[in-house]
Amino acid sequence: MRNIYISSCHKNGGIYRYELKEGRLIFKDKTDLDRPMYTTVHNKKLYVILREAFENGDSGIVSLNISDGGSLSNLSSPISTGGKVCCHLCVKDNDVFSTNYISGSINKLGQKTVIHSGSGPNLPRQDKAHCHFIKPSPDGKYILVCDLGLDTIFTYDTDLNVISAEKVPDGHGVRHLAYSQDGKTVYAVNELAATVSVLDYSDGKLTLLDTVETLPEDCTEKNTAAAIRVYGNRLYVSNRAQSLVAVMDISNRIPKLIKQISTDGISPRDFDIIDNTMICTNEGGNITVYNVEGDNFTLTQNIPCEAVLCVDC
Repeated sequence: MRNIYISSCHKNGGIYRYELKEGRLIFKDKTDLDRPMYTTVHNKKLYVILREAFENGDSGIVSLNISDGGSLSNLSSPISTGGKVCCHLCVKDNDVFSTNYISGSINKLGQKTVIHSGSGPNLPRQDKAHCHFIKPSPDGKYILVCDLGLDTIFTYDTDLNVISAEKVPDGHGVRHLAYSQDGKTVYAVNELAATVSVLDYSDGKLTLLDTVETLPEDCTEKNTAAAIRVYGNRLYVSNRAQSLVAVMDISNRIPKLIKQISTDGISPRDFDIIDNTMICTNEGGNITVYNVEGDNFTLTQNIPCEAVLCVDC
């Protein structure tokens, strides 16, 4: 049995807690919160971004204690992320790091904010810096940041000093990262082009190797990609316009498209695969659950839930 926490970014939303048991989600309870965005679990705490926690429009981060059974309690007061529309966070050595999308900045909670500058060629989405993702590097030494507006992945130390930077192709709009099991390869999903960039990683340095399509060659529909996950020798990417998850083989490091899976919902923002079960959160208003056997996905549940953004466990 696993506890699953799903964010509903809505005025009347909050964190929905489910138990994952024998491949099915069982609703347990809901914690009311105003427009929660992404979440992360660290040391029996759930950290949650609130989209607009302060009167000046800044986002905030709160934490809740996780009981042995998985229920949430002791909601903390929000601490400002130092910017607007915070959309991703991580915890390293008990410090909370986050990215402010609209403000184009990164934040070490309660300590420091760094603002990016510049723009990209894909207007209007790349009118300025738009920080979208933050996570410890594969070796745990550094912090990696995706800036969609600048087509750049930055490596920072934990004091938010820049160590290095590497670009994806111009106008592709890098969004999120996933790592190979050996930590030597970083896969970057590029939202605006629906592509995946493959990068070599070594001690804080990223080197672009290749960029590949996540959609079939005959697809002409405009699309935006969202989440990316690695499991064994498979890479998964959600494509929102087509409401699909791309399944890609990474046995030879460079992804090769195998098939597309319908998410049975509109605009899949996030998904995860846990114990042979894929849970997909569709912004259009539902959670879909699939049994996963190899490259075969069988829909087992379709649960209504408004404006769902993020799945965590």
